[in-house]
Amino acid sequence: MNKNIILAGVVVLVIGLAIAIGVTLSGEPVAAALPDGEVVVNGDSLVPYSEGTDDSIGLLAPSFSGPGADSEIITVKNDGKAKAIIFLAHWCPHCQREVPVVQEYIDIFGLPEGVDLIAIATSIDKGRENYPPTEWLEREGWSSPVIYDLNKDIANAYGLTAFPYWVFIDKDFNILARRTGNIPQDLVGQLFIKKGYYKTETLK
Repeated sequence: MNKNIILAGVVVLVIGLAIAIGVTLSGEPVAAALPDGEVVVNGDSLVPYSEGTDDSIGLLAPSFSGPGADSEIITVKNDGKAKAIIFLAHWCPHCQREVPVVQEYIDIFGLPEGVDLIAIATSIDKGRENYPPTEWLEREGWSSPVIYDLNKDIANAYGLTAFPYWVFIDKDFNILARRTGNIPQDLVGQLFIKKGYYKTETLK
């Protein structure tokens, strides 16, 4: 067999192995792929959140859609079910603490009927810790739907100002409460009550 053919085959094999294990021939990591898909937001944006009086309470929440981990499009809209939406940044230490706390509660108690929990992975930065967020949330065993807000369209529409950021929506798709920061585990369960409503007093 021609030596040049053998050499070419070896080079192709090495390149293929390098790609398979996630490195380039120069030793640099291959950029991890993010979900592909368009984010669409409909409705009026909420004012940026700040502690204290929230003028967004009672307003109709913006509906939106965007790609999940497998690039399938997930839609969040008025469907007669209450929503708890948590905005996460993969590099945020508070989010890194919040995710296992919430997931542990779900593993033990589940979610009540009539309530959806949706995570929004946003402020994605490939130069920071736990990139890509798809792998981070998979490692954490996160079981609820995740939408990847690649250009912060959903975050901006919902008035995000800090992480983690929670938005609670009633069954008529009106804003019930918003808050930033970690929720202690003993309060996670108190956020969910029967028939898809939330106890907003636990958020104060």
